[in-house]
Amino acid sequence: MEKILTIVVPVYKVEPYINKCLDSCLIYKDGKLDEELMELIDVLIINDGTPDKSADMSREYAKRYPKYFRQIDKENGGHGSVWNMGVQEAKGKYVKFLDSDDWFQNFGKFVEALRHTDADLVLTPTRCHCEHDEIWRQEILDMEFYKIYDADTFDWVGNRTHNYLLHHCCCYKRGVLGQYMPELFLEKQPYDDVVLWPAAMIGAKSIEAFDFPLYNYLMNRPGQSISREAMNKQVRAHMKAYQHVVRFYEEHQVAENSTKAAYIRYRLPRTYNMYYRQSVSFSYADGKWIAAEWDEWARENNPQLQTIWIQMYRMIPYWMYRIIVKALLGLAAVKGWLRKNDGTYSRDKN
Repeated sequence: MEKILTIVVPVYKVEPYINKCLDSCLIYKDGKLDEELMELIDVLIINDGTPDKSADMSREYAKRYPKYFRQIDKENGGHGSVWNMGVQEAKGKYVKFLDSDDWFQNFGKFVEALRHTDADLVLTPTRCHCEHDEIWRQEILDMEFYKIYDADTFDWVGNRTHNYLLHHCCCYKRGVLGQYMPELFLEKQPYDDVVLWPAAMIGAKSIEAFDFPLYNYLMNRPGQSISREAMNKQVRAHMKAYQHVVRFYEEHQVAENSTKAAYIRYRLPRTYNMYYRQSVSFSYADGKWIAAEWDEWARENNPQLQTIWIQMYRMIPYWMYRIIVKALLGLAAVKGWLRKNDGTYSRDKN
């Protein structure tokens, strides 16, 4: 039977999480494994040279469920190398990435729904959890569910779709990502996944959203790459990842009058400013060289990215810049609180 979905699961130092992750890929009906739906899935576990026992733990699933789970062992190449391999080795019509400290819910419902769509991108709400399994927030899709949208005319800016296109919310038709292989994702460096939003948007012709949450994203665990400490240590990795996104866009141009081009013009400077403003988290000396490196790269490669934030940095003293930016970030936090209280986010702890 043809596989409808390949789930790519990277394995590296995840002993406390891997069983919960892989258990969530099993579909049960009336207390028994649902053989009909399980036949449709291909769980591809890729051991990225982990030094702990997590690869042995995941291999047990491949032994126990050989029709549905398989494992590939490789030398360590980083998260991006696993995703590159996963797309190339996938057997399913669709590809869904599942980091091995995260897990699915409503998985059987999702596989069943995939049988009735042919959209290039399939979106689902995502639940974000703190380390102790408390639901911190739920991303709400501001779209009409079970409707096929034309990706070339879709209002990308109005629908705030940046997060929707990343792997927590999005499932990709294999050909959408496969056309960019073998090196879509940067290897041996963090933040390799940021290229997903332009790759998915440019490559897709159609979009559909389902109305139930699928992906559970664990946040704030020790050593996580999105922690403030890790992000501050990886400033140059941010630069490299963002520069990869800009190069990708330049190599895969879209029509200038399209909604896709409008969204890229909207998103690129905002992402650049987000990274640039990291300089306010550092000391005067460190913050200045970080901003200077961003500034130099933009001048040489994409001067239009140097928006009002960067002009402000040049015009006023650095300490004043820090105060202004921190004040604006505070206003953004207040705006986020207001959005939470009018129903944009859910704090349901049930």
